[in-house]
Amino acid sequence: MKKYEIVLILDPTIEDSEIDDKFESLLEILKSQGAEIIEDQTLDWGKRKFAYPIKKKDHGIYRVYRFNAETKAITEIERRLRIEEQVLRSLIVLYDPESERIAKPAETKK
Repeated sequence: MKKYEIVLILDPTIEDSEIDDKFESLLEILKSQGAEIIEDQTLDWGKRKFAYPIKKKDHGIYRVYRFNAETKAITEIERRLRIEEQVLRSLIVLYDPESERIAKPAETKK
């Protein structure tokens, strides 16, 4: 199994009380394909403004999940997420913990 990271962006017109339920139903899609969610590495980015409109929307509700899954399951997960009407965008990438290192500031010439 490989470690992946998924960013989900939901339609901002979803009621606040329904947001967590919708994310849970999306997690069920992952789990149905054998993915193991890493609960302590879930990031809730909340509602954010887009740089440009997506499906005539200016904002979206972001959440990031990290999970372990087989490579063959990713294609089916992506297919099922495209069908979901309230998912504006999703992106699945291999997770690399080394990419989170804090960048050192550039040295200035004296």
